[in-house]
Amino acid sequence: MWSTPERRAWLILFAALFTCCVLAVGVPASAWALINSATVEARMDVRLRAGILKTFSRFEQERDARVVALEGRPVEEGTTLIAGPESVGLLTIGDAGGERPVLNVQLYADTRLRIEQARYKRFAIANRADVFAFALEQGRLQVVVEAPPERDFLLQFTSSLGAVFIETPGAYSVERTPEELRVFVAEGAARVATADGQQSIRLGTGQRTLIAREGGLAGVLPPVRNLIRNGTFTAPLTRDWEIETLVIQGSTVTGTVTVREVNGRPALFLERVGSGISWGRTGVRQIINENVVDRRSLQLRIDFRILYQEIPVCGGEGSECPLMVRLDYRTRDGRDAFWIQGFYAVGTPSGTTLPDYIRSNPQNKHIARRLNAPEPPFESGNLLALIPDMQILRAISIYAEGHAVRTQINRVELLLQE
Repeated sequence: MWSTPERRAWLILFAALFTCCVLAVGVPASAWALINSATVEARMDVRLRAGILKTFSRFEQERDARVVALEGRPVEEGTTLIAGPESVGLLTIGDAGGERPVLNVQLYADTRLRIEQARYKRFAIANRADVFAFALEQGRLQVVVEAPPERDFLLQFTSSLGAVFIETPGAYSVERTPEELRVFVAEGAARVATADGQQSIRLGTGQRTLIAREGGLAGVLPPVRNLIRNGTFTAPLTRDWEIETLVIQGSTVTGTVTVREVNGRPALFLERVGSGISWGRTGVRQIINENVVDRRSLQLRIDFRILYQEIPVCGGEGSECPLMVRLDYRTRDGRDAFWIQGFYAVGTPSGTTLPDYIRSNPQNKHIARRLNAPEPPFESGNLLALIPDMQILRAISIYAEGHAVRTQINRVELLLQE
């Protein structure tokens, strides 16, 4: 009965209509699905900042790990990063155009981090988010997120104890010890969840929490206390800080200490400029006198930029850095002592001529930074663990030492946890 021309014509017409509808809906839907699912791997670079930093790819084992130099090199998804003792490394992820960093992850001593995923959406019109996923096996990270507001992102750090889901641009600290996962939100917002997903909590700026192996999620912990007065330099400088400008006898070039506005915020400038000038020290000092016995932790956090440096690294004795932070303290047995950390932006360390430590006081490795470029703030480890005999923290000094130098300090904090 379908053999008549009329019926055959109707059959062909309905088949054509059906095919047209399928194509009209299916082709755009398939194209949109392809647009939304298409991704491109982010450009990632890792750089040494101090000590030893190694990496190995997903196709290698740890014995194949290669050492990373100061100039750095690209890495890819699946790479594991290992920071050795007294070491610092920086992982930088550029934006979709590769023009500026959107994510900086600073690795501190004895840290192992694996890059699970780092992908941007391929097409700007796609409604999917950029995805960055990392596995923190051990150690401490400082994370600075500068993702543009027009792009959604998913950023997470996982461990066997739980996970941290970062929700907004800002600054974060994540630490994985054998017994705890610790999270501090310096600026921004994040969600912290246990490994089984049964417990979770949201943190805002200035809040912290931890997940303990035995006790689970601790909730929002008491805030830390900043021992520094006027650490953002919004008040008159000399109200809380003593200014120090030292030069050798006969020198006519004295350093200057000023507060100037940068991008709408005040910043402290330590400057000593000139050609062929001799040694000098330019800085500020603040008296603290805080008893730190039986406190849980003490951490230094400083945001700065080295603008100019004449002497490579920190000079032949390792004591002339364009930025140095010194803590003077009294020990439990009544001795006066100090802890010092140096930073530099020019030169390559050499153990015989340009050491990356102070020869007379080799406590810490100096840390490299990029010259006149934005970098994450520096965060020390728990100074009470590094200096177990500290009883009274007497003072902090921040100074630039050497010949010609220019250093900008945006913020300094000494965070004490009761």
